[in-house]
Amino acid sequence: MRRSLAALLALSSLLGSVSIAPAADYASAPAPAVVYTALVPSCEDPRVLAQVEDQFEYGVQRTVPAQLAVVEFSELYEKSYQPRTERKEIERRYCQGTALVSSGERRTLYYVVEYPMGFAGVSWRAEGCILGFDPWRVYGANCESLRRF
Repeated sequence: MRRSLAALLALSSLLGSVSIAPAADYASAPAPAVVYTALVPSCEDPRVLAQVEDQFEYGVQRTVPAQLAVVEFSELYEKSYQPRTERKEIERRYCQGTALVSSGERRTLYYVVEYPMGFAGVSWRAEGCILGFDPWRVYGANCESLRRF
């Protein structure tokens, strides 16, 4: 009897000391997300592409001895987004894609959409560069200033 009582006492003390500790972060919560309300339109916005196309068609007539136009844009995506901050007054969206030119060539396109860089600093503006069509290197060698990232 004494052995049974000792065994029972040992077993109860052993079971009493073993407990599962609850995790400190048992209730999972989604990570907080930073959401920016952009003042610049997306890379695929038709208004942005129209500005890039107009700029190309205006500039290419004056720099390249050929009448060229953009036939279509494809594979458009955002490379970088820089929101306005206290230190950065200009919001920028850097984009890349492919432009089919009327000569039949597909060329890489780099463009940036900036706010407030529109007329009189009121709205946004888009500027683009198609590889091979910037002989004066307005945007640097190989459109470097627009391919920043």
